[in-house]
Amino acid sequence: MILIFIMWPLVLFSQNSFRFAGNNAKVEIPFELVNNLIILQVKINDVPLKLIFDTGIKQTILINLKSTDSIHLKGLQTKKFAGIGKDNLSIEGLSSTHNKINLDNKLQNTNAKVYIITGVDFHFSESIGININGFIGGELIKDFLVKIDYKRKKLVFYEPNRFNYKKLRRLHQYALEIINDKPYIRAFIKIHKKAPRIDSLKFLIDTGNSDALWILNKTKLQMPSEQKTVNDYFGLGFSGAIKGQRAKSYRFGFDKKIKFKHIYVALPDSIYFKHIVAQNPFDGLIGNEILRRFYVWLDYKNKKLYLKKYGRNYRQPFLFNDTGLYLAYEGKIPVEVKKLVSQFNTTNEGGRIKVFQEESYIYEYKMVDRIVINYIRKDSPADRAGLMAGDILLKINNEDVYQYRLDQLEKKFFFHNREHLTFLIKRKGLILSFNVFNKKQL
Repeated sequence: MILIFIMWPLVLFSQNSFRFAGNNAKVEIPFELVNNLIILQVKINDVPLKLIFDTGIKQTILINLKSTDSIHLKGLQTKKFAGIGKDNLSIEGLSSTHNKINLDNKLQNTNAKVYIITGVDFHFSESIGININGFIGGELIKDFLVKIDYKRKKLVFYEPNRFNYKKLRRLHQYALEIINDKPYIRAFIKIHKKAPRIDSLKFLIDTGNSDALWILNKTKLQMPSEQKTVNDYFGLGFSGAIKGQRAKSYRFGFDKKIKFKHIYVALPDSIYFKHIVAQNPFDGLIGNEILRRFYVWLDYKNKKLYLKKYGRNYRQPFLFNDTGLYLAYEGKIPVEVKKLVSQFNTTNEGGRIKVFQEESYIYEYKMVDRIVINYIRKDSPADRAGLMAGDILLKINNEDVYQYRLDQLEKKFFFHNREHLTFLIKRKGLILSFNVFNKKQL
C-alpha cells in the first residue's frame, strides 16, 4: 500500500510553534514504522491519536475521528481544502484554534491550529492496517534540527542554538528549498540507458509517501520507445484510487556519492496533480522507500539536508509488487483455531495414586480482521490467474493470513526468485485456490 496525502487549505495559515516541555538540548520521540510510514502517538487536548508524520503537508490534519468522538476542539470554523483528485474540487472541513498538541510529554504546542476534513470518507486505516487519525506536518519540525532514525525508530529533535554542527561535517550535505514549511531538493534522473540524464529536477521530500520516487511531469523524462512500463495503482486521493504507470529507472541521485540504480518510478496520471503543481511547480516526490536507507537530518532554519548511509537498508534492492495485488481490511471473519489442551487425571492401582497427563486438540472459533483484495493491476500475474477485487484472502502458500499485518503480507508479493505464489480465497461462499506465476514485467 502506498499512501500519498498532499493538501492545501484555501485559506492562510497562522504560525504554530512547538517547544520542548523542559530545558532540554534534545528530545527523542519514538515512532512506529508501518508500511514505510512514520506513525507518531500524539495527544491533542489530552486525547491520544495516531498521526502520520508527513513533510508533504504543513499543518496538523485530522481525517478519522470516529473512534475518538470525545475530543474537544475549540474555535471551530468552516474551511475548504484542495488536494489530489481528478477534478479541481474543494473539500469541506473545519479549522480549530487554541489546541494543545503533546508528544510523549517532551514536545508540545500549547496554541495549535488543527484542521479537520469532514467532506470525504477516507479509508486509509483499512489500507494500512492500523487506525490512523490524521497527519502532522512541517510545523512540527520547522524550529528544530530533526534526525529521522529509521534504525531505532525515533525522531530526535535538537535545539539548533545548542547543537554542535561540527558533528555533521562528514555527512553528505544538500541544499533545501523550504516553501510553506515543506522541503524541496534538487536531484537528477536517467530513466533509461538510452535516455538523456535530466539534471536539477525539483523534488518534494515527502515522508507521507511510502513509495520511493514519483515523477509528476513525464514529458521531462524523454523516455525512449524501449522503456517498459506497466499500469499501476499508487494510493488514495479525494477522487479515489490514484493510477498511472510504473517504470524502472536506470539511475537516480543527488550527486556522484549518493545515487541509485534501478529504482521503480511511479508516473501518476497528470490529471491528479495538475492543480497542486500549478500553485507551486515541482517535478516529483521522494518517499520513505529512499529515505529509510539513510539517517536523515532535516534543518529547515538553515535549509539543509544531511544524509548518512544506513548500511543495512542502503544495500537492499528496490522491489516491485510483482503480483499486482493490493489488500485492505474489511470487517471481521470467524476462523477455526486448533488448540492443544492438557488435562491431569489420576488412577488408583493397588492403593497407589498415579497422576498422568492427557493431551488433546480442540477447535475454537475466534474473530479476526477480514483481509480482502482491494485492487488488482490490470494484466498483472494476479489478474491473469483469475483473482478478483473483493476476494477474501485466507492463506498464502498454506500460511493463514490472519497471523500477519497487511504490510507483512504485501511483502510476500515480491516474487524475488520464486516461480509462483499460491492463494486460498473465499468468493461468494466458495473456497478457491489460485497459483499466481512470476512473469517479469519491468
